[in-house]
Amino acid sequence: MLSCNKPMIKNGTMKRLFHSCKLLKVELPDKLKTIDKFDFNHFTHTIGDINKSFSKLINKPVTINGWIDGTPRKISKTLVFAKFRDFNGQFTQIVTKNEEWSKILRTLKPEDALSVTGTINIKKQQNLKEKKTWELSVDNFQILNDSNDKTTQLDLLKETPYRFPPEYRYLQLRLPYFQNALKLRAHAARTARSVLDSMKFTEIETPLLFKSTPEGAKEFLVPTRKTGFFYALPQSPQQYKQLLMASGFKGYYQIAKCFRDEDLRADRQPEFTQIDMEMSFAKSEDIQNVVEKVISKIWKDVKGLPLYRVDWGSGELKELKQGESFPKLDYNTALSKFGIDKPDLRSTLTFTDLSKYFTSVLKNELFTITEGCVLKGALKTDKISKKLFDIAQYKDRKPFIFKIKNIDDLNNWVSKLPIELKKDFSALDINSALGLEIGDLVAIGDRTPLTYENPTPLGRFRQLAIEVFPTKWRRKICEGSTSQNLDDIFVASWLVDFPLFSPIEINKINGYPEYDNSKFESTHNPFTMAKLEDYDYLATEPLKVKGDHYDLVINGVEVGGGSRRVHDAELQKYIFSEILQINNYMSLFGHLIHALDSGCPPHAGLAIGFDRMCSMLVGSSNIRDVVAFPKTQTGADPVVESPSEVPTQTLDLYGISVQK
Repeated sequence: MLSCNKPMIKNGTMKRLFHSCKLLKVELPDKLKTIDKFDFNHFTHTIGDINKSFSKLINKPVTINGWIDGTPRKISKTLVFAKFRDFNGQFTQIVTKNEEWSKILRTLKPEDALSVTGTINIKKQQNLKEKKTWELSVDNFQILNDSNDKTTQLDLLKETPYRFPPEYRYLQLRLPYFQNALKLRAHAARTARSVLDSMKFTEIETPLLFKSTPEGAKEFLVPTRKTGFFYALPQSPQQYKQLLMASGFKGYYQIAKCFRDEDLRADRQPEFTQIDMEMSFAKSEDIQNVVEKVISKIWKDVKGLPLYRVDWGSGELKELKQGESFPKLDYNTALSKFGIDKPDLRSTLTFTDLSKYFTSVLKNELFTITEGCVLKGALKTDKISKKLFDIAQYKDRKPFIFKIKNIDDLNNWVSKLPIELKKDFSALDINSALGLEIGDLVAIGDRTPLTYENPTPLGRFRQLAIEVFPTKWRRKICEGSTSQNLDDIFVASWLVDFPLFSPIEINKINGYPEYDNSKFESTHNPFTMAKLEDYDYLATEPLKVKGDHYDLVINGVEVGGGSRRVHDAELQKYIFSEILQINNYMSLFGHLIHALDSGCPPHAGLAIGFDRMCSMLVGSSNIRDVVAFPKTQTGADPVVESPSEVPTQTLDLYGISVQK
């Protein structure tokens, strides 16, 4: 090895001075003295290939590449078995009957990487009913890389994969469940692309270095070397895709990275992926039709299942046939029946309005709707989860919950409410209205007629009840359906007619929000168009305006959301200045206003939450299962240890100082 002094630069020409160079003698470590691990035998087959046609490969040599899975088993001096996993996550058994190879094989550790060459043999059957399978009799193998002691220790966690230390995510990802989850994610992306490509959408990438604009969630800022100037990472490609509509594209899509600096939970990450799309010369129905095709195709090709809808006449679940539109549920109905704008429609649990029976409301004079929800037969189970009664499970306030264990409970529970019955009514009337019986659980909550609480306290109770009793109060599945398995039922619906604007919440007293009804914020985003039947209310009563917005909900999960956009510059300026009272809207959104003012066509769009959808497809409630390297609850990536501190001299380039 040559060692030289640093190169010298003079008059723009680099002159290397080698007069002080000398040859250094460096000896390679013992482990690096062989090139076997670099010049390895490439696989001739995968385990999947052999499974398909092993009868044709009997007594023939093959080479497979992969890892030792678990600890090899020594049977005798010359006989050792080991479980082997290839890079597709499939398994076989390798066996040595040679003393030399057996001696080496039994010293191997879990997750050692190997190239194994051997002969296909029929594995001995335990009985005649057992399906014939094969094993690989080792003729030769190469150790391509040793696993370390920590890897060996973590092998014990394969049966409890969620206990893997997060800094070893790359080892957790070797497990078949996570391998399959990420492959399913890739399959879903390919399927979505194939449908959108077939419909002549153009895939276009939009920039990740955006500008800071108020769109609801907190942004991640990126400093620049121009002091005081920052980029912002986009919360969504919303404004860019509207600019693309002004650019003359009929249909756009991308599988886009988005960023929001929000508190994290099981279904939320600071960086996430969405299938983003927009159509020009389009109304809401046009984009909904496209999304229905994409989602139906993904469920059919990736999950192998149809989607279902509720037949509101019979209350049963029926398969959505090819080309059949997803049903629609309006916001007010969803909040009054289910207490949330993303109800799980597999459940029959609904609410009964009890307002007419009482002289007053529960706690707050604005919350004039009193309603109840009954869990039929809930007390007949072995044990009821404390989660239903835990106030920490409720965002603001908990409904009043009563166990009806006996006749005394049935007769007296109403008197324990902090409100009075009207003189013409009794507890018997309330019990009759609710269909309440001994063995039931009943919850009573309140809300405003048009509620901006989402979920309401009773809506949250319903969510928890479905979580605690996942198989109870389920809708019947129509005869002739593809599946009668509850885990295979996915019920789809569009949620529509949301309020376009919400009043600003100014206070919260005893769990009850107080609003300033003279100041407004966008319920979704400031670019959403008003429903045409409510258009005139924009000037007089903005809170009466319904938005032309639509959310796709499947099994209580908001899979995607979108809207028809404001495409007229004057209307967009009116919303910014007069309704939302954004004084500096031109500095924030001038680029969009100018684009709308240049003959921008009507347009509509939607974004599918790709991580959330994929977690549904694999049957998980945690999107971390389908994200290769997710962040923790604190927003950290424990594998690469980000975020990290930055040296002061680097911060100085950006005019940033850190106060500790």
